[in-house]
Amino acid sequence: MNDFMEELLKIQSEYFRRRQLLFILDIISFFSIFYATFEIFQIEYFLGLSSLLLFLPNFIIKITPPVLAFILAIIVAFLLHRKDHKINVNLLVENKYPELREKLRTAYDNRTETNVIVESLKSLVLSALTVVSASTLLATSVVVTKIIFVIIFISGAAIVSMNPDYRIPPETLTDTFTNISKTITGETPGTNESIEVVGRPENIDTKVGIKGGGDIFGKPKIASIEGKNIDLTLYSGMGTGFEVRDASQTQSKFIKSAAFPVDVLGSNVSDGGYGILMKKTEPEKELISKYAVERSKI
Repeated sequence: MNDFMEELLKIQSEYFRRRQLLFILDIISFFSIFYATFEIFQIEYFLGLSSLLLFLPNFIIKITPPVLAFILAIIVAFLLHRKDHKINVNLLVENKYPELREKLRTAYDNRTETNVIVESLKSLVLSALTVVSASTLLATSVVVTKIIFVIIFISGAAIVSMNPDYRIPPETLTDTFTNISKTITGETPGTNESIEVVGRPENIDTKVGIKGGGDIFGKPKIASIEGKNIDLTLYSGMGTGFEVRDASQTQSKFIKSAAFPVDVLGSNVSDGGYGILMKKTEPEKELISKYAVERSKI
């Protein structure tokens, strides 16, 4: 009985050692993936900006990404291998070696029995177990494949960590997160950006600022300031300093008045002096006119 159990436990131990090796290889693979991801997205930079970590020394912040990657790798690997301890090695042996089917389980279930029939069965099973190898239960190709993936992931993580060109600038990540948050909240990204006005207003593309981006040519054209409506319409041809007083394009023509009254209606003389003035000779009228002009300048 002791020889039978020792051989069976030896096979089980070898098999679970191989499963443990796969567990370790998975930890290394996931650590490389998480660490490379943290390097690409520069998690260390954002951890340094966090108000929760301001009291920590700088070297703690530097080692936080690899430590976090290692913890996550252990968690993921543990989830993948959480049922390894429940694997029934006896069933695996029977599936790989049909001649042991039912016999191995019967001998294991009656391992504490000492009768002649059970002892004979155990001896038969023991002789068959001598050719059973753990490498047949867990193929070597599976282990080799895991090792190859580990080498690839470690190489990729090393290249990313030593080459800054593979890292995304923090500004790009910040802008991306901002746009995503605006999309989630329903705010249109980019509507608060300033617009530089170059040239005359009438030459600006009227498509600028659609849906709140600064379209000064759209409605409304009337602004209400302190209860008084003010026309904001811009008319073509108006230069700098033009003051809109009337929406009409027509302007009143200026008529220049004469230097002195030309008829009795325009005269301010009410005592008959206008008739005496009209009796003057042309040289006298011209002299009086010049005198009046010069007096107006004083």
